[in-house]
Amino acid sequence: MSTFILKFAHACIQPGGDENSIRRAVGFVNINQLLPILDSKALAPNPRSAKRNPIIEGILGTLNDTPELFRFKSKGLLISSHKVEELQRSRFRVLFDKEFVDGVLDGGHNLFAIGLFVLSQVLDKQTLKGIKTWEQLDEAWSAHRKEIEGLEFDAEHLISVELIYPGGTDEATQEAFDRAAFDISQARNANTEVQTEAFQNKLGFYDELKEALPIELSRRVEWKPGVVEEKEAKPISVRDIVALAWIPLNFANENKLLPIDISVLPQNIYRNKQECSDKFKVLMEHSAVTETIGGKAGQVHQLKHEAVESCLEIASDLPRLYDLIFEKFPRFYNDKTRRFGSRNVVKMYDPEKVKQLKADGKDASGYTGIHPVTPFFQRSSKDMKWKYPEALIIPFVTGLTALMKVEDGKVIWAYDDIDTVVLEKLEKAAPLFEGQLEAYDWDSQRLAKSPSSHMQAASYYRVL
Repeated sequence: MSTFILKFAHACIQPGGDENSIRRAVGFVNINQLLPILDSKALAPNPRSAKRNPIIEGILGTLNDTPELFRFKSKGLLISSHKVEELQRSRFRVLFDKEFVDGVLDGGHNLFAIGLFVLSQVLDKQTLKGIKTWEQLDEAWSAHRKEIEGLEFDAEHLISVELIYPGGTDEATQEAFDRAAFDISQARNANTEVQTEAFQNKLGFYDELKEALPIELSRRVEWKPGVVEEKEAKPISVRDIVALAWIPLNFANENKLLPIDISVLPQNIYRNKQECSDKFKVLMEHSAVTETIGGKAGQVHQLKHEAVESCLEIASDLPRLYDLIFEKFPRFYNDKTRRFGSRNVVKMYDPEKVKQLKADGKDASGYTGIHPVTPFFQRSSKDMKWKYPEALIIPFVTGLTALMKVEDGKVIWAYDDIDTVVLEKLEKAAPLFEGQLEAYDWDSQRLAKSPSSHMQAASYYRVL
């Protein structure tokens, strides 16, 4: 729980009389007054989390060079609280304790830049330059909080602030405000083109996937744009995970298990992840699939559809199987007459060869000195001798629907040890896929976009 006094230099309260409506205080606030907001976890209601970028650098420039103009050049901050007490002299006692309602609904970039500007008063330039994310800013803020407490900012350092809050404390007014806060956040951020994934995460549509995925993978997924738990590892786009989820969801739709007729073409799982994300939102919003639950602004959805839940469980296996296929396909493809590394699209891992060719002034483009790793888990093995486009094996990933079945209204794997079965079938199928690869001259993009590639890989899984 966080309570603080927010004092406006100038404030106008709208509307003036209706106690049960949403009220809004609009005006200018000195940076000193915003320090408690940076102390709290105020970004919970905001669907995205800013990263340091040219936009933030531009805001910093204004704060440093022409602070007297900042309040006119920027929308500032939109702050929401379910409990605000109007005090005298343009002061407001604000409470932050309701997740997804209390905090900054809009203005995350401004708040990030303000935090950096404050820290610039106590940190050297090099240390400040190293702060790129909210997590790093939070760490520096906590470490230097006592020094920050003693700072005083000039009267010209004013920020434009909107504070919205319910006009009453009764249950109906509070619930109406909770719903409105979410809608306001969505509308404000839609104007700045926040990715649809940001709101899907906020609505809880990814919660089942988060729980189902292996924790080491889940911590690397950008469930909220710009934020990953495993900071040192390569991040994974949430779109990549959602796209894979359509493999079992397509199978469920074919078997009439979904409440609406909705699917994604197999080739679009690779080439059109925006469509995968948009359709996932449509499915998860359906009243037969999810229902809203109390708390968190009353807008968070809970999955209740067993078939969809079973598909998301299956989806949690797919990154592992994807990596397995990517790792083993080249070795399975090779024999005395076929060489996977003979095409320009493939690079052989041989750091010594790269070094020698470069020393001799020769072309080393057919080799790589960087050890290849699997796309999702970033693992290597003795079979990882080639670097190649993932699109070459995508048909064998989407084709995994051939190894699923329906049981008691749920989608499950048709085999107990799915990893072993996939390897056994892939070993037989990889040499047979030569014709498809040759037909598209090993053009990975054309191959992955061709419906016939996906149908052929699925048929191998069925018959081999």
